[in-house]
Amino acid sequence: MNPTRGRDLALVAVIFGALAYLLLWWAYRSIPALPRTAPVSVLVIGALELQIAGHTRRRLEGRPGTRPIVALTVARLAAFAKASSVAAAALAGGWAGTLGYTIPRTDEFGSAGGDAITAGLGLAAAVVLLVGGLVLERVCRVRRE
Repeated sequence: MNPTRGRDLALVAVIFGALAYLLLWWAYRSIPALPRTAPVSVLVIGALELQIAGHTRRRLEGRPGTRPIVALTVARLAAFAKASSVAAAALAGGWAGTLGYTIPRTDEFGSAGGDAITAGLGLAAAVVLLVGGLVLERVCRVRRE
């Protein structure tokens, strides 16, 4: 498995951002207001992933009080990290597209202001997940001697 490249994540974010913007342009009047708690689960997963990265680093370094970690577990964590960073890029793009659509339309639609706040929170949560994925992937890299 190759390390995640920034340009791949940027491409995913741009594609999903454009799709979200186009979807909202087409159907914003007919969708309900975005729930303010939508980004919470993404934020929790991102925070847990950062915690797992720290714990995995300590286990790989063999610090006192930690058990050795099985190589297959590290490989699974690396795959999880790569998948979550790509998902986070898609979420970040989607929330950015939503933010880009709703901010200029706060006077036009009553729910646009609240949706813009939710989109900003969602974008921040997606960034936490993205950082968590990239940090965990870096921790799981094989060290070449």
